[in-house]
Amino acid sequence: MRNDTMGIILTGDEKIAPLTDIRANSALPIAGRYRIIDFVLSNMANAGIVNIGIATESNYSSLMDHTKSGKPWDLDRKNQGLNILPPNIEKQQYGTIKGDIDLLEGIRDYIDRSHQTYVILSLGNIIYNIDFEDVIKKHIESQADVTALYKDLSDKSEDIIKHYTLFEIDKEGRVTDIEVQPYYPKSSKASMEIYVLEKALLESIIDECSARGDVDFVKDALVKKIDGMIIKGYEFKGSVYKIDSMKSYYATSMNFLDAEHRTELFNPERPIYTKEKDKAPTKYGADAVCSNSFISDGCVIEGTVINSILSRGVKVAKGAVVQNSIIMQDSVIEENVEVNHVVFDKEVRITAGRKLIGQESYPLAISKGTRI
Repeated sequence: MRNDTMGIILTGDEKIAPLTDIRANSALPIAGRYRIIDFVLSNMANAGIVNIGIATESNYSSLMDHTKSGKPWDLDRKNQGLNILPPNIEKQQYGTIKGDIDLLEGIRDYIDRSHQTYVILSLGNIIYNIDFEDVIKKHIESQADVTALYKDLSDKSEDIIKHYTLFEIDKEGRVTDIEVQPYYPKSSKASMEIYVLEKALLESIIDECSARGDVDFVKDALVKKIDGMIIKGYEFKGSVYKIDSMKSYYATSMNFLDAEHRTELFNPERPIYTKEKDKAPTKYGADAVCSNSFISDGCVIEGTVINSILSRGVKVAKGAVVQNSIIMQDSVIEENVEVNHVVFDKEVRITAGRKLIGQESYPLAISKGTRI
């Protein structure tokens, strides 16, 4: 149990229409039976952190239903445990939540009541499997004010790199410059949007930024204070996926079909936990064909499923072909339907004989409950 460190997860406000019309991006299904937030929650729980707060902004009912008391992560405790922290009602009502400082200000009392010394502050829409025990240890040993985790993207194109916050780091590992989505990147060291710092420093940053009307933790706190604080970089060499668009959501989901990526992210030494649901095993018909796919329990497969991810309770009828697609819970693919490069939200029904074709670079997304 890690009694000196608490976790704060910011669900973020990136919109991935139509999937986030009814849920926070952190609550998006991934790899069939998981949600995106399961990864950061599991990483914190595996490090022994028993006080975790999830600061939400909007559409958080799905997130609350998924996490509930926090039992899958051993966070259902009388004291501390998992805390869902809705936004400041007044600011939400008047649409004045403009950045993560506003979210943090809304949970200022929760932070103040927590007795831990250190805080891991992370976005909730990033997928990774990391040893937070080592991160905390290195932070304490370095005597840094802030430890910022990053991933070197030197093997990626400039078009990809410039969508990230980038760090310049000297030979001693100190962050000397920070650029937020620069048009001409000078570095390939991309922020993972994970920061470790003392709780007292975080409280000071929140109070100071709020008093000045500043709203962005990176731009208004770290960038402006980079000369007055010691910010050390911590390089993570594993896989990291930030989900902030339909393209990144689709690409990340498809990566789970690759055995190498799957083995790394589902490391048995640091398991990924999720909410359990009691469903019957998937039923396969006599003519069913499935290859290189994630099929969750409770499905009925009588057609063909190739390179696809199916959540619980999906039905694929005879003669139907599902390829390169993501089909969420309780959706129905009727007879002789063909779908390729599509993303179906929950409870979508596509009637017999229809054909829906998207593209890998532009998957076709269908909102919850649609009948086609």
